[in-house]
Amino acid sequence: MPDKKRPAEPPWQVILEEIRSQNRATIEAVEASRLSLEQRIERLEQETRSRDSLLEAATRDLRATVEQNGKDIRDLKAAVQENTTDIRDVKVTVRDLAGKVEALTRLEERVAAVERRLA
Repeated sequence: MPDKKRPAEPPWQVILEEIRSQNRATIEAVEASRLSLEQRIERLEQETRSRDSLLEAATRDLRATVEQNGKDIRDLKAAVQENTTDIRDVKVTVRDLAGKVEALTRLEERVAAVERRLA
C-alpha cells in the first residue's frame, strides 16, 4: 500500500482557524461581561425600587404631617382671633369697672360726709 500523505493545509486555513478560535474566546468574554452587567443593572434596579418605595412612604407621611400642621395652624389662628376678641371685651369691661369704681369712690365720699354731719 502506498503511503499517502495528507496534503498540507494551506497557510491561510491555519490563520483562519486561529481567527475563529480568537473570535470564540472574544464572544465568551463579551457574554460573561454582558451577564455580569445585566446582574449589576438588576441589582441597581432593585435597590432603586426599594429606595423609591421608602421615599414614597416618607413623602406620604410628610404630606399627612403638613396637612395636619395646616389644620392645627388654622385652629390656632381661630383661637387667637377669639382670644383677641375676648381681650378687647375685657378691656371694655375694665374701663367700665374703672368708671364704676370712680363713681363708687365719689359715692363713698358723699356717704362719709353725710355720716359726719349726722354724727
